[in-house]
Amino acid sequence: MGLAVSPQQPQHRPPPDSRQIGFRVIHDADAEFLFRVYAGTREHEFQLTIWTDADKDAFLRRQFDLQDQHYQMAFPNALRRIITQGATDIGRIYLQRQDDCLRIIEFSLLPQARGRGIGTDILRSLMNEAQGGKVPVLLSVERASPALRLYLRHGFRPTGQAGYHVALEWHPARAMAERDQLKTASYKVQS
Repeated sequence: MGLAVSPQQPQHRPPPDSRQIGFRVIHDADAEFLFRVYAGTREHEFQLTIWTDADKDAFLRRQFDLQDQHYQMAFPNALRRIITQGATDIGRIYLQRQDDCLRIIEFSLLPQARGRGIGTDILRSLMNEAQGGKVPVLLSVERASPALRLYLRHGFRPTGQAGYHVALEWHPARAMAERDQLKTASYKVQS
């Protein structure tokens, strides 16, 4: 038996907290937003080019389409979400949860959402999830990407390279061992 709602009773939802980070399902109408997020991750590559804005846009659209096709084929069961802050879309995240790992396929924020701790909070949440499941977090990032610093700062270690990308891994057991070593070293310094 379902809960019936009288038509005379309006449904009121409180407005979302403008600082609250959330995730929503991707719809066909989100294609342009997803492209803007992708293009924002490539800005640093075009700072020294003499391409026109139209040439940059055409190139980025082709690259975005190819990336999207690759993700669809390589990770058909991936969880794909738009990252929101309050009612505003600010990024995208694609994850593949497997028995032996948590793979971050894509994790990017619009330029105006970066540098505010949002990416760090989401990454830490994913690391906590992986730690609970005792599985590593795997990802690949471009060597020239500013995001590489974020991952290295949080204990990700390089495991290989392919073209312009670096494969990274964070393992909960290694992270615990490193924390224990720091505690032991701190204790020895204080003694």
